[in-house]
Amino acid sequence: MSGMHARAIVPRRCQGLALVVAMLVAALAAAVAVSVATAQSQWLSQVEHRRDQVEAQSIATAGIAWARAIVQADTPGIDHLGEPWALPLPPTPVENGDVQGRIVDAQSMLNVNTLASAQHASAAQQRFARLFAALAIPASTLASIADWVDADDMPGAGGAEDPWYLAQGDASLAANGPVSRFEELAAVRGMNAQAMTGLAPFVTALPGDTPVNVNTAPTEVLAALLDGIEPGALAALVADRKQHPFTRVEDFRAKLPQGVSLIDPDLVSVDTHYFLVFVRARQGETIANAQALIRRDAAASSVVWQTVE
Repeated sequence: MSGMHARAIVPRRCQGLALVVAMLVAALAAAVAVSVATAQSQWLSQVEHRRDQVEAQSIATAGIAWARAIVQADTPGIDHLGEPWALPLPPTPVENGDVQGRIVDAQSMLNVNTLASAQHASAAQQRFARLFAALAIPASTLASIADWVDADDMPGAGGAEDPWYLAQGDASLAANGPVSRFEELAAVRGMNAQAMTGLAPFVTALPGDTPVNVNTAPTEVLAALLDGIEPGALAALVADRKQHPFTRVEDFRAKLPQGVSLIDPDLVSVDTHYFLVFVRARQGETIANAQALIRRDAAASSVVWQTVE
């Protein structure tokens, strides 16, 4: 009997083991199926994201070409805020997304590279000092910017040259040369996020000693160009130019109240050669942003620099 009992138990145990194995195999198969499905879904999602990314970047790049055509088609001679290039492109539908953009007169701002100009550095310092004071940014930060763009290694009062940057945790050197983009100034001593944000609408980086266009300069920049002007008179000047843009620098100077003078008349103009372009393109859930600096000459326009992210 004991032998027969043992033989009866063995098959039942085998059957139980087989059932467990079968359940494990089924569970494994289900897990593999879920894993494969998940991987396929992730792969498809990545493919779609990459496709949208490429398409968004292509549209943003095309927006730069659009901007070049707009500024090149503009009638040369004078540039003001009533011209077609100054009108922003509102969000415009494209297949699977939209695109928008704007063109900004880069010469409506103060050019940081003039702080190292052989001819205009002194006047540039006065202009920037007035702007920094109006924005409550320390004068020492201005001194550090001047040290950053000039060619020598002698720090100005409150400024910074190589020894200061080498003593920091992320040791580096001062540029000691012109900058290509305003964003490069983030590495300068004293240029924290607040200072960068405050200066961004009023300061840019352009090649050479570019004049400020008095037809497009914001009030804060005009105030930095003029010595002795009162806020009310400045507001009236800005309101008047909306209706009657200046066709010559002489016309602008004739509109100035008695006793008001220009800081460096040689660095003002009524026309522009440099324009900043900002384009935002969306494809699905993917966003691409493009920026560029365009130089416009009489014959053609060219891209000085361009980024697409």
